[in-house]
Amino acid sequence: MSTSRLSPSPPPAASNETTYSAPALEKGLDILELLANEADGLTQGAIAQRLERSTAEIFRMLSVLERRGYLNRHPDGSYRLSLRLFELAHRHPPLQRLLNVALPAMQELAQQTRQSAHLVIHYAQRILVVAQVDSPEPMGFGVRLGANFPFRPDRASSRVLSAFQPAAVQEALIAELIDNSPVRLSASKVRADLADILRKGFHMASSDTTTGVTDLCAPIFDHSDGAVAALTVPYLKQRDVQVTFAAARTALLATTRRISAGLGAPEGRR
Repeated sequence: MSTSRLSPSPPPAASNETTYSAPALEKGLDILELLANEADGLTQGAIAQRLERSTAEIFRMLSVLERRGYLNRHPDGSYRLSLRLFELAHRHPPLQRLLNVALPAMQELAQQTRQSAHLVIHYAQRILVVAQVDSPEPMGFGVRLGANFPFRPDRASSRVLSAFQPAAVQEALIAELIDNSPVRLSASKVRADLADILRKGFHMASSDTTTGVTDLCAPIFDHSDGAVAALTVPYLKQRDVQVTFAAARTALLATTRRISAGLGAPEGRR
């Protein structure tokens, strides 16, 4: 799966004063918004007239929107909205289902490991924290709910989300990792790293961003072909916490299998 199918709204822009122009996109959105108010549809000429555009540029946009399934062209020549937007709008429930299944298991994981845990998805070349539970200890390390970070190879979640994907999806994610990397990387090196994670079934390494933290990260699956999310335990070694790395890893893997089963993942994919 492409994890974007579970994605909520994008992170807010860094500045409200920054605007960008995408004329083709705006024309397409203008057409969709216009037809949303026209139950009987409109012809190409009527759409062009309403939007004060030439029929030639409207024709190109209509052709693309029809080909992508957003519009239906009727025998009388009118264009009407299909149910494609309705379908897309209802792809958000899988995210809610993921949270409903994952959060109780994450709470138990935090109790077992005495560590925090956070759940991330891939979205718009970033990793987004969609669920988080705190350590039950008086002190702990945690990641804020809603935090988002660049999809980079020095992030445990980015590596895990990329490692457990079909070949075509993985290649696209590898390109993102390389583009976003703060250092120069070869695709072969990234593939080798991901293959090692895939072989192990998890990722465990010292945090690249926080000294003293060891990231334990494993994939979560549903009925589709690739990981839909990654669950991370940022293990903070403390004097009074007796749970070892190995025990925390075992608990993490048991938790991701439990969540994946709850999402309908086949037995061989958990």
